[in-house]
Amino acid sequence: MRRIILIAASFLLPLGAAQAQDGCDKFAWPLTHERALFAATDKVAVKAGDAFPALPSAAVTLQLQPGNEAKFAMPPERKPKAGKWSGGTLRFPAPGKPGIYQVTLSDEAWVDVVQDGRYARSVGHSGRGDCPGLRKAVRFELTAAPFVVQVSGAEVDTVAIAVGAAP
Repeated sequence: MRRIILIAASFLLPLGAAQAQDGCDKFAWPLTHERALFAATDKVAVKAGDAFPALPSAAVTLQLQPGNEAKFAMPPERKPKAGKWSGGTLRFPAPGKPGIYQVTLSDEAWVDVVQDGRYARSVGHSGRGDCPGLRKAVRFELTAAPFVVQVSGAEVDTVAIAVGAAP
């Protein structure tokens, strides 16, 4: 009987280990720092349309608006998939220097960056549906000018967001 239990346990143990793992270590680049920012309990809640005096060093929780009420600097580049969706913007001053900056989201949504009246060029993205609390990171090439981060097509009312220079 003991032998049967040991054999059964040897088959079940790998299943439990596989279920315990998630996709958080399978992004195109490490997002350990962003996961820690999103896990922090002291994230500041901001509203769609808010402006920052500087790039934040922490993640924020963005309160989105219903899609038909959301105001954007430019129409989202991608039409939302869902009929009912939320969106919003955050405004940032010019980054300290031109370069690659990253926008990371906790939930599924489309993200655009608008700078100098046009969409900033995306130079990389990574997304996973199997990492709890972290959905995607998109990198953009920015100049030394103010910019707007636009979130659209979200099926949630709030999203955690981190914006900063790419490591």
